[in-house]
Amino acid sequence: MSYDRLVSPTILASLVLTVAACGGSTAENPPPADPVKATSTPPSDAPSAAPTATPTAAPEAKPAAEPEKPKGLVHDVDGPDGIRRWALWDGPKTAAAITTPKAWVIAPNMGRLGETKESFAAVRLKLVTVAKADANEVVYEERGNKYAVPAALARPAAPPKGLEKGAFAICNFGGSHTIGRIEAVDAKSATCALRFMEKLRKEKLPLEEVLAFEAPLGMGSYAMVRFEDGGSDTDTSYAAQIFAVSGEDAWVTVETQFGNGYGAREGRRVHKVKMSNLTPIDVSKPLAVGAPCLTEDVARFGACTVKKVFDGGLAYALSFKDNESPVKTEWDLGTVAPLPKEAKPAK
Repeated sequence: MSYDRLVSPTILASLVLTVAACGGSTAENPPPADPVKATSTPPSDAPSAAPTATPTAAPEAKPAAEPEKPKGLVHDVDGPDGIRRWALWDGPKTAAAITTPKAWVIAPNMGRLGETKESFAAVRLKLVTVAKADANEVVYEERGNKYAVPAALARPAAPPKGLEKGAFAICNFGGSHTIGRIEAVDAKSATCALRFMEKLRKEKLPLEEVLAFEAPLGMGSYAMVRFEDGGSDTDTSYAAQIFAVSGEDAWVTVETQFGNGYGAREGRRVHKVKMSNLTPIDVSKPLAVGAPCLTEDVARFGACTVKKVFDGGLAYALSFKDNESPVKTEWDLGTVAPLPKEAKPAK
């Protein structure tokens, strides 16, 4: 231990006075040895070492901090079985078990940087190969990742009954689906006419890759929807696709992403709404030129008039009273509804 801090202030003062009286240090009169450096023990008149601090009990260990919870909504939950499930789904869950090799399911459709699994933050209707299924869920695997979807959000991939030429149906396309008009059908396949990048395209598919619409409101069907759960847009209509119906409620998805100020819609792509707030879109009856219509009420869109019909009703060109030059040049069949009788058409 060093004793530099133990020298008495009295001794130090005395040393200073001695050196001053002798005129400073000389060879004949060397300065007195530093009493501290001269010996490893303090002089007899030096104060004793500072008392050792009274030991105190070590502070109690604080519990480990809990992991920081993710900000915002948590859309996914990965189980110990390695299967990702939809954490926020609050609609019907159980249904008859799928027994076909493939199934139409509401699947995750959001990629994230650094992750190999897709997230249920966005979803889509798509055709998958079934790994296992029961009355609770359907499990499938893609690119080495496993996902589970509630059985209520699945339909067997089987040839539609009574499918005829000219009918409109859901057709498997590009890892997702699109509305198609049946151009030809036989015992094993169907040819779907569809719009892709504003051009007509025809796809020949196995019958199990064609899904009939559950009209007027069922999984895969289309509608216009209004919201009452917050926000200032209660008079706005949004194009929606229906995923599930139970009693007086329906669960729909819309393309619009809602931020702050929209209540329960914030951060969600699938919304629970009242059936009374849905206006069905009957895609089996395309609108004619001049028909009054209703489409997504964004950027002053709303009441409209059909200006042109593409490929037998697969898409429309529309005109609007308040916006004669809209950004879009055509609207898909599932996004335009007949104008309700109480509303006024565009002129």
